[in-house]
Amino acid sequence: MLCVGLLSLTAPAVAQDAGPYAPIGMRMGGFRLFPTLDVTANYDNNIYRTQTATRDDYYFLENPGFTLQSQWGRHQLDLFGAFNAYQYASLTSENHNDWNIGGNGRLDVVRGIDLAGGGSYGVLHEARTSPDQPGFAKTPTEFAMSQANAVLEYHPYHFGFSVGGTYARYDYNPTTLIGLPSLNNADRNRDEYVGYAKGSYEFSPGYAMFVQGNYRDVGYDLLIDRNGARRANNGYSVNAGLEMLVTDIVKGQIFVGYLDQHYHAPLVNVKGFNFGANVDWSASPLWTFHLAASRTLNGTTIAGASAEDDRMVRLGVDYSILRNVMIQAHFSYNDSVFNGSPREDKYPEAGIGVNYLMNSLMTATLAYAHQERNSSISGQGFTDNTVSVGLNFHL
Repeated sequence: MLCVGLLSLTAPAVAQDAGPYAPIGMRMGGFRLFPTLDVTANYDNNIYRTQTATRDDYYFLENPGFTLQSQWGRHQLDLFGAFNAYQYASLTSENHNDWNIGGNGRLDVVRGIDLAGGGSYGVLHEARTSPDQPGFAKTPTEFAMSQANAVLEYHPYHFGFSVGGTYARYDYNPTTLIGLPSLNNADRNRDEYVGYAKGSYEFSPGYAMFVQGNYRDVGYDLLIDRNGARRANNGYSVNAGLEMLVTDIVKGQIFVGYLDQHYHAPLVNVKGFNFGANVDWSASPLWTFHLAASRTLNGTTIAGASAEDDRMVRLGVDYSILRNVMIQAHFSYNDSVFNGSPREDKYPEAGIGVNYLMNSLMTATLAYAHQERNSSISGQGFTDNTVSVGLNFHL
């Protein structure tokens, strides 16, 4: 799986019907600015995510960010940015900074026709959980990520049609190794293009069926990678599903389909059942349930493997003890199959946390997370536990 330090780009999660505790932002002409600052103290009992000779440490994470949202009657323009500073007490080689900035918008051409798009650029670091991060890396691998997307949507009364595309660019710095020369990652630099067309039909208010076809093309800067394989690939997927659009109780989408991605021999093709879901269910004013699921093909440097084929499902629940106190818990399971290789990694993960909305400006958090990797390759497993306490400031 593509493991990076994720950036918090929006205001902290708040309890349902937060009322006076909800961020109000700052009016700036036709925009409203929502600045945030998250500060957390963390303890991690397995910083390097190793099976043996584990190292623990305390670290601080400072995460300032902002979202600037337009308040216009027509059209839309949002800008966002975030910065993550990781500072370790003892293992200072793990210190690093991540940042990301971008925006998205929508142009209401005429009634029923919209043109939307966006983009972002960030400098991130590969997490220690990544199978492409060597266990003897001195520091996490830094890489730059650029993204862009555009879609033209036509949505008359009950029908909807859209055509669009996405672009992502990955540029990896060399990995600094312990006692060895740096590892050149030029063979990981790549461009990923996805084009798609989608049709939908709203058969009941707030509910629509859809069919979507995608074409994906991945090109690498180098023709041959470190293992002598040609990594460039292309393929398609076709999905059909259900969208819950504006209902008060259930929001999101769920789909099933078929994917077929082609690779150069001796790498094997990847094909078969495809699926995805992102659903929020407000069962009551106190309970909200979340379901997320996906099958994702990620690039990898594992010898003989065409791709890291991640099949993930995540279940979450929010329970509001009081109007300003929420308990959040989740469980996820990711099965990473390295197609063409004997390696298979399984990641069970669980966590629980409490958010206390002190006032409209500040939220206190306490969280615990447990993660494991059970690998078919000896020595590649790990168990990790993290405890964090923090303050989230938001306007």
